Amino acid sequence: MANCKFLYDNLWKGIEGTDFETDVSSEETNFPVTNTQRRIPGRRWRSTGCVEDQYIIRNFYEPITAQAFALRGNNFSAAAVITLQANDEDSWADPGFEAILSPINERVMAAYFDDPVSYQYWRLLISDAANPDGYIEVGPIFIGPSFTPLINYKNGFAFTPEDLSIITTSAGGQRAVVIQDQPGAWQYVFRTSEKVNFETIRAAVGRSLPFWFCEDPDDPNTKTQYVVALAWKWDQIHMDVWNLTLTLSEEM
Repeated sequence: MANCKFLYDNLWKGIEGTDFETDVSSEETNFPVTNTQRRIPGRRWRSTGCVEDQYIIRNFYEPITAQAFALRGNNFSAAAVITLQANDEDSWADPGFEAILSPINERVMAAYFDDPVSYQYWRLLISDAANPDGYIEVGPIFIGPSFTPLINYKNGFAFTPEDLSIITTSAGGQRAVVIQDQPGAWQYVFRTSEKVNFETIRAAVGRSLPFWFCEDPDDPNTKTQYVVALAWKWDQIHMDVWNLTLTLSEEM
């Protein structure tokens, strides 16, 4: 098991035409690629088909340095091949960097790089010709650096399932139920002398902005969550040593 990772400085977000240019293989009018910058997993980019390979290409105008890639929400079939590529130019016959994202996970897919990768052009390539939907969907995307604390969270973290369903009872005793998602909430405790680094994350995301948290990078897909931080609680132990109790909730 490797130390956890925080993915919060998202270079994928910005202004089209100012910070970057984006090219796509195809796009449904009501499902633009700008949805991959939005916080809501249900808002996605959708292609017009899937028989041909589909892609998103991002030109950042200058090289960006990334240590991680993640996406939240997709409709990939089990047979899909998802490839992340990067290069110095918009040419993909022999890219400078290439990584296969696997296994397929419809909620979160992630990749963590052994060494930082710096390129100007990045491409997400989806080969999924037999997708039963007849199109490809991709939700919010992260690409950028990652923060790994020197000391991992303590063993024995808490997990609390949540049920957002709404139950109402009329005066006559009839009950009505609106079934909603059931996200989870995790509580981790870090004993750390890196308060400045954690406070940088807190200042960036607060309690409202979603980010990616990976509990164990050795198992990136099942252990990476798209979350918001519900609470940050600091308890000083001695001098610059602190206990941080961090409560995270899955962003639905």
